[in-house]
Amino acid sequence: MAAGLVLAMCLFGFGVYHAASLFKNANTKIRRPTDAGAPALPGTMYVVQAGAIYRFQHGSFRQIIAEDGWMQPALSPDGSRLVAVKRSVNASDLYVMSPAGRISEQLTHSESPTVESNHWVFYPRYSRDGSSVFFSYDVKDPYNSYRVDLAILATSAVNPSARAERWTVPNDYTGGDASPIPLRSGALIYTKFSIDAQSVVHSQVWLQEHRGSAGVGLTKPADDCGQPTLSSDETLIAMVCRRGGMQAADLDVAAFDGSTAAIGEPKTIVHDTVLASPTFSPDGKLVAFLAPSDEGGPFQLWTADPNASPAHLPRQITTNLDLDANSPPTWTGA
Repeated sequence: MAAGLVLAMCLFGFGVYHAASLFKNANTKIRRPTDAGAPALPGTMYVVQAGAIYRFQHGSFRQIIAEDGWMQPALSPDGSRLVAVKRSVNASDLYVMSPAGRISEQLTHSESPTVESNHWVFYPRYSRDGSSVFFSYDVKDPYNSYRVDLAILATSAVNPSARAERWTVPNDYTGGDASPIPLRSGALIYTKFSIDAQSVVHSQVWLQEHRGSAGVGLTKPADDCGQPTLSSDETLIAMVCRRGGMQAADLDVAAFDGSTAAIGEPKTIVHDTVLASPTFSPDGKLVAFLAPSDEGGPFQLWTADPNASPAHLPRQITTNLDLDANSPPTWTGA
């Protein structure tokens, strides 16, 4: 039973997309983004490949920091800073850098002389006013240091010595809470995992009004939705919904109303494919996501119309790249 739960934690966290990457088409010739062009998109986007962060602007890529375990960059609301995860073999930490890749602060210190005391941090996201950074963190179980159930914490974005505050309490043996999206109201949207009576892991998009409050599910457990993203005006939500599948999923979009803690009827805009990490364009007229262009291939950048039907094919933006499916694109209008 314990081994099954550990496997479930892996499959429903980073494991799904890492496992998919193991079956890449051997005939695919991978290029560095700086050696590849792509159709221009409005604004500026940051993506990750092979542990390096790239800025995509005017149809070309520029590497802003070396290949060194970087992932999951997120831009501050004023566009002056990026916060990103730097992952090593046994731990990961958050760093603040300029949009050009100049590091200014280390926000967390996760490494320990003993491996079992190391910590993992993932999924950083700035609060709407830029004063805080929310992230997932493996709060240690004093009776089992190898159990990893991520909780969401928030820390000061400007004071590295400030003590982080815990926001969520994850369900045991699920892998924990992920993908925090702070709202203007001070509430938080994220992915919460649970295990049903048949030991099946489910994911829900969850809304929590305050730090430590119970929260409410915006989606049903059976829909297995996660990886939420909001339009900049907070009227639309996009999410990846597996609906019982192991890898293939739907990309759903729904109206969002934070005042009533509810979403509208979800509409599928991309159906039954391996996909990950959606994000809205600054004007809310496009949803970017990552998906292979062929079975077993590496992940590419795509866009879809949030008002489209599954019959309206998404647009492939890149070819022959190998983008990190666990690092959602960060898209700004600047």
